[in-house]
Amino acid sequence: NNTFIKQNNKTTMKIQAALLFTTLTTTTTAFAPIIGTTNPSPTQLHAEIGETGITFTNVAREWRCKYTPGPSGGPADSPSLTKCQSLLSEYLPKLKELPNAQITRQVCGGCLDFKVSIVQPLEEHGKWAEVEYEPLESEFLGRLKAVEGVSQVETQEITFEAL
Repeated sequence: NNTFIKQNNKTTMKIQAALLFTTLTTTTTAFAPIIGTTNPSPTQLHAEIGETGITFTNVAREWRCKYTPGPSGGPADSPSLTKCQSLLSEYLPKLKELPNAQITRQVCGGCLDFKVSIVQPLEEHGKWAEVEYEPLESEFLGRLKAVEGVSQVETQEITFEAL
């Protein structure tokens, strides 16, 4: 039943968001908040992945898809890539309103990737995760899925640090 799957996916998303926020904002064996000399601000939340030496203060929510090449075989004349960029241009002002958000776009002409990363400090990102990245994520991804030639629309959480 599709209704059950949608409800189950929404419940799973709520659980994943809650777990991510808890993991990123509390002391655990996986992510331990620390304060150190590499921390840009003593009040900014800083986490470490176990004892790997990987520390971070920022998390990105990545929205990605595959677009189809244009008649030339590449991205330069791709109608689906043009529509992806148009959609991003429409949503960019709303994304920039998110607290302390930095927006990046990555496009690969070889593997036909179109990616948008919304990078925020841990605390701000956790608050957005608590509300399941709404309403922006479902709106944007829904419209992205409707673009002819777009496939593999996905999301991912990743640490995002300038080194």
